[in-house]
Amino acid sequence: MKKINLVIDIGNTHIVVGIYTEGNLFHSWRLRTDKESTEDEYFAILRILFSEEKISFNDFNICALASVVPALTQVFAHLIVKYFDCKIEIITGNSNLGLTFPMANPNYIGADLIVNAFAAWKKYKTNCLICDFGTATTIQLVGADGYFYGVSISPGVRTSANSLFNIASLLSNIGLQTPDKILGTNTKSALQSGIVLGNAFMVDGIIKKIRQDYKHLEDIKTIATGGIAKLICESTKEIEIVDKTLTLDGLQLICERLK
Repeated sequence: MKKINLVIDIGNTHIVVGIYTEGNLFHSWRLRTDKESTEDEYFAILRILFSEEKISFNDFNICALASVVPALTQVFAHLIVKYFDCKIEIITGNSNLGLTFPMANPNYIGADLIVNAFAAWKKYKTNCLICDFGTATTIQLVGADGYFYGVSISPGVRTSANSLFNIASLLSNIGLQTPDKILGTNTKSALQSGIVLGNAFMVDGIIKKIRQDYKHLEDIKTIATGGIAKLICESTKEIEIVDKTLTLDGLQLICERLK
């Protein structure tokens, strides 16, 4: 019996592909999002990656796919049908996950938000605030009963930083790290303060306001995920857990639910 699941998280900047066996993450890869690539081109990349781990395209039981790039949703759907011997589930607001939404048409909610809400709900079994540091920074609240309360979306850390670097001629692109103090004495440390600490303080402020507005929920666990989560959360006070594989784990849990 096949026991390997394929999970694919398609974001605006990166595509993360994960392999789960016996419920555990076996391996994952991070690819650059290229809206112009075809299913055959992505297949060629996956064939090389899979061969290095001795994984066959016939080994998979099911594929769960979350995408915020409509063009690539279809590309990967065609890829799975064409080259894989497995079922595919494309996550939308209408996927049967047990979540409850306050709007008539939850399809307007991004698949990444839905997967993260489902993952936190199932993994932590309490009210959860999930902060995802990606192309956008999203902070959403899901209840212990699976109720999706809503989300705050702001430009991502690197997205806003790159925009600043592109517009301001005298500001050079810098490596992001936590500065030693709030006020910089040169351009590099000043930018690191504003970008890293500024985003950390913003996240803390939004989380505090959400806690205040939803205090009737009492206990709310705060979880961060995304490529830059660890760096930003070094300077936050409100984030309790950094869960780097939250989205992939959510897709894996969806695979298990569908089986």
